[in-house]
Amino acid sequence: MPVQVQTELFDLGELTRSLHAEEPGVGAVATFVGYVRDLNQGDQVSELFLEHYPGMTERSLQQII
Repeated sequence: MPVQVQTELFDLGELTRSLHAEEPGVGAVATFVGYVRDLNQGDQVSELFLEHYPGMTERSLQQII
């Protein structure tokens, strides 16, 4: 199962369609899309920053899979 961590935008619908096209036996795809609240402890949230270590992140995700 491939794992990708990327900064580029992607089309979730296209990704799902390609998964089914490549693996017709896949019975289900589970995804989570969330929104961030605009306030945190009364302060306005203006941005999020996600830091990861390339290589280490992908290895950890592969272990989960």
